[in-house]
Amino acid sequence: MAGRPSARDTGIAMKRAVAFDSAVLVFVSGVALAQGEDHPTAQLRACSGMAGAQRLKCLDELSQAITSAIPLGRNEDGWVVGQTRSPVDFSPIATATISSRQDVGSATRLSIRCRAGRTELVVAGSDVSGRGEDYAISYRVNGGQVIQLPAATPAFGGGVAFKTDAAALIQSLPSQGQLDVQLSRSTQAFLDASFLLTGLDRVRAKIAATCKWPQAIAKPNN
Repeated sequence: MAGRPSARDTGIAMKRAVAFDSAVLVFVSGVALAQGEDHPTAQLRACSGMAGAQRLKCLDELSQAITSAIPLGRNEDGWVVGQTRSPVDFSPIATATISSRQDVGSATRLSIRCRAGRTELVVAGSDVSGRGEDYAISYRVNGGQVIQLPAATPAFGGGVAFKTDAAALIQSLPSQGQLDVQLSRSTQAFLDASFLLTGLDRVRAKIAATCKWPQAIAKPNN
């Protein structure tokens, strides 16, 4: 017959919970300072006042919000890369984003996202909304054959995700040239965008390291 938890066990559990919240507080405070804001810290305090599954859900939602505020570094090739860690489980988070040739610095973006070991390739922008499953995706590389894929709602963040093995697809792309993407909705073409692939070698090397891609797909197709 199991006995009641001892005072020592209860104390250890409480210390671990406090340590976890303290570590998350340090992380979130760093993001807040970098942004010149303190609202992430206030949100963390609200999460800490909750219990059990509700608290974990709150922290997970906070981590997703923080993902969109990852410190970014822009390179001459147009890719904007950011890396951080989840405040929930400290798993690595990485993003790499490039604007379409038609909308440099604005509307339509192609993003490689990695969170908790999961990689996604996502098209996002001000014109893209609703469920990813309501779209279909077509793409071609350097004017080649058009390939059609189903779409999906990303695991985190907005946009429309390619419903495929994203890591394998990203590794199959050349490091030079152009990727043309079309989103369709209800059999009607909805959005066309073209993205330069210059600099992809550098970007996918960082994402592969963060997401721990299998060696079997480690060599890109150039």
